[in-house]
Amino acid sequence: MPRTTYGSDATCQKPAEHHLTSGAKTRAVFTHLFYNYSLLKMGITQTQSAEQLEPQVLLPNNPFVPPKGGICLINNLPPELLSHTFELGFADDVIEDEEDIPDSYTHLDETMKIHDRETESRHVFPSFTLPISHVCQHWRNVALSTPSIWTTIEHPPYEPVSTLLKRSKSLPIDITISYGDLDKYEDDFELLSDADLDILFAMLIPHIHRWRTIKVTVSEYHHMYAFLSAVSDPSVPAAPQLTTLELYHYEDILGLDAFQHPRMANHLTLFAGSAPLLTRIVLWGVHVDWDQPWIASASNLTDLQLGCHAEDVRPSWAQFSTILRSASVLQKLSLRQSEPTAGDPADGNAPIQLIRVTNFILEVETLARFIGLFRMFHLPALKHLYLDPWGHIDDDYVDFFHELTRPAYPAQEQPRSLASRLESLKVPAHPCQVECIETLYGELQNLRSLNLSLHYYDPFFFDIISTPCTLPGHGDIWLPRLATVYVYGTSWIALRKLVLQRKEAGVPLTSLHVDRECGLDAENVDWLKENVKTFKFIEDR
Repeated sequence: MPRTTYGSDATCQKPAEHHLTSGAKTRAVFTHLFYNYSLLKMGITQTQSAEQLEPQVLLPNNPFVPPKGGICLINNLPPELLSHTFELGFADDVIEDEEDIPDSYTHLDETMKIHDRETESRHVFPSFTLPISHVCQHWRNVALSTPSIWTTIEHPPYEPVSTLLKRSKSLPIDITISYGDLDKYEDDFELLSDADLDILFAMLIPHIHRWRTIKVTVSEYHHMYAFLSAVSDPSVPAAPQLTTLELYHYEDILGLDAFQHPRMANHLTLFAGSAPLLTRIVLWGVHVDWDQPWIASASNLTDLQLGCHAEDVRPSWAQFSTILRSASVLQKLSLRQSEPTAGDPADGNAPIQLIRVTNFILEVETLARFIGLFRMFHLPALKHLYLDPWGHIDDDYVDFFHELTRPAYPAQEQPRSLASRLESLKVPAHPCQVECIETLYGELQNLRSLNLSLHYYDPFFFDIISTPCTLPGHGDIWLPRLATVYVYGTSWIALRKLVLQRKEAGVPLTSLHVDRECGLDAENVDWLKENVKTFKFIEDR
């Protein structure tokens, strides 16, 4: 495998030119910090202006005046303060990375390519940590003695893993492993062999007690199975600090009855069955032992996402019910072609109480399954709902929409429909009776965001929201609090009508997102941008 020098902990190597550039930018940020620090040492508050200070007091120690003799004033900062500043910069870098990720398919957006003069190979490194450790010897010493800025391990590349494990000391670590369909990296990396993967896991697993988050993304299941096997070995201990487990296998497996890799169909027990602090579990095309404690009794779980499982490896109804009933603080639930199909759906009799769930995504293969599953849940706190029942184009969706509009609270409470509490809704515009659509929209009095797909479906779902409301006691226009619309498959004429009519009704849209197939020319785009605060094209459905 390709090797590169990540930097010795003992010496400060001469940085590449772009390292100096990054260092110069970082120093500029720290200059303001040092300026305030200098004023503080002189007993001057930040509210005092330079004009109020005697020149002989300020100028001798003014950090904005180039020092004589090549002295670097910022080196007068106490190492503890410089170290803390590094920690803040590292934290900001992580936050920016997370904000730039549009969905679970994209990772490592904020990366930095380093050119190693010895090997002429390129690799991806953290965009903040490495540059500050190559500015000068002093900064390097402080950076290397600040373990918290070395706790993010992303593969690829391979080489830095052992170095990062060492520099992060005993702190919790965040791990990302991407392997397989790496088009964006193919010019920079050689895919590791299976033996190399074994070496990678051998380095990481002894530190499993330090794992805080682990995210593994593969395009071929045997790579995922290698990871599952590694962390399910009898010698592997529990993961006491693990809060996030994300396992993604992206392969065309939708609608399959049987798992396509029978030799790897085992439902394995990971982390000796124990990861008591898990708050987020994502299993996309990846199955495990559904009875192991870290998922079957995850009392701290707030986010559960199951997606794209062949029917024969999904949890049974009994296992599914146990998982959800144990997740007493669950807030986000996503089921995409992963609903249980084996066993009796009436197991447990009483509806599953998901009293804290505010976000729910449900995508199933048949309309009947959708209705049956939806009736099993009690969702009194639900605010955001994404629905995609796959049914046939000729199916009758009256019962589907009735589930959203029927009273959902127990009889002893004032009856309210699930739809009446929603703030955002994504739903395909399946053909339905006009009265059914009007009933649904009449219940959506608190809706602020609507996402509609009109491709091959009923345009009335979209057209109605620019017309006067015909239901008594529901105001002058449908969806009176609606501010944001996402729409696919409409026309520029309908878009302009929507924006204009709602503005005239006194309930203007503030944000409009459309696909590029709506036929908007430059003139219409300019008009829409002038009449809504935010207008954007949606690149992908």
